[in-house]
Amino acid sequence: MEDLKGLIFGKNKFLGLILFCIAAEAINCLGVIIFTKTMHLPLFFDTIGTVVVVFFAGLVPGVLVALFFNILWVLLTAAVSGMPVYPWDMMYALCGIAITIVTWLFARKKDNFRMSRLITILYLVLIALVSAFASSFMGGIIEGINRIRFANPVYESAILDNFVRAFLGENMGTFASCVISRIPITVVDRLICTFAGFGIYRLLNSKEEQYAD
Repeated sequence: MEDLKGLIFGKNKFLGLILFCIAAEAINCLGVIIFTKTMHLPLFFDTIGTVVVVFFAGLVPGVLVALFFNILWVLLTAAVSGMPVYPWDMMYALCGIAITIVTWLFARKKDNFRMSRLITILYLVLIALVSAFASSFMGGIIEGINRIRFANPVYESAILDNFVRAFLGENMGTFASCVISRIPITVVDRLICTFAGFGIYRLLNSKEEQYAD
């Protein structure tokens, strides 16, 4: 761990940070490929590496990882599938950025995660819930514009698409339906990704992080 911290925060800070962010992007990609694409779970799993970076390196690197992951994933998906790039899909990077900002607002005070295991768990649950609502709101707005402006309501998750259709059937309006329908899935996804990301951070930072109890 000391070697990793020395690489990122020592003389080779810039190079180390770039390599660390690349590794985080790889974790995000593997999460999507393994759990979403291969196992067909109706979750995203695309921010585990982002959470690690936020806890370990701060806000700006986390925002960059969130931004570039979405852009790279859209380009990679188009290249593999042979389908044209749909630039609007890159707007979902705003969901990752919202998650990053919320996570950082709590993660920047590391002492709060050293009080006790219970406090740490409560903080992580709070991060997951707040970031889930922030991401759901941002994603719902993006999807609502996509449906209204571009008439292109494409969801890879059939469950999420069915949620939207159900709420639309209740005459709740496009934007409200798109936001509300994302909340249940996003909450579960945020809980998993937040705890997984923090767990990896703790493993990397095990010599520094110690609970009071």
